[in-house]
Amino acid sequence: MLERFDPRARVALLVAMSAAALIAQSWRTLMGLAVLSVSLLLAARVPWARLRSIWTGAALFIAIITGVNMLVRTPQEAAQQALRAVVMLGAPLAVVLTFDPALLGVTFHQLGLPDRLAFALDLTVRFTPMLARDFRATIDAQRARGYELELRHGWRDLFTVGRRLAPLIVPVVVRAVLDAEDRANAMDLRAFGSGPRTWLRTLRFAPRDYGLLALSLAVVAASVVLRAW
Repeated sequence: MLERFDPRARVALLVAMSAAALIAQSWRTLMGLAVLSVSLLLAARVPWARLRSIWTGAALFIAIITGVNMLVRTPQEAAQQALRAVVMLGAPLAVVLTFDPALLGVTFHQLGLPDRLAFALDLTVRFTPMLARDFRATIDAQRARGYELELRHGWRDLFTVGRRLAPLIVPVVVRAVLDAEDRANAMDLRAFGSGPRTWLRTLRFAPRDYGLLALSLAVVAASVVLRAW
């Protein structure tokens, strides 16, 4: 459902939710924002298999931060920080996990960013999964040659495995640098940066996108009013 909205409207919603979480001070306001954030994540219909590891790590992080806050702050302030973390996790996940990477560059271009920066963001999102894929392929290739990377004696081998992973990073980084140089040369041959560029796709707002923008403004305005009240 959430992916039907214009990417620019979703980015505006993400910024609004983050700003509201930072502005709000009352635990009631933060509770409402947390409910809205989780509702957005449910509306995104992201499979639980993709969220399980993220929420497990986030729950552990929030529990640790809450425990530390309980030692130096009041229980109410600790609860506020926990709710703020939920808000700033749920809304970004709802937007990021429903974002088409192919639309990232044109989205930021039509938001007013320069072509260089918009294209750099586009390339970054496309390049990161390729880097992870190359790293996995390198690990699999070394395992096939008998390179030991498993924990054989429990957590005592953790630092040993970390030390053995270090040499595998070198070929991945070298290949990433060479790929980046190839892309830079290809862009130079096409005179990128010499003038305004055109984009293959153009985004246009639909009526529902204006509604999402209105919701974003309402969330920020309500947070400001409730803090001042």
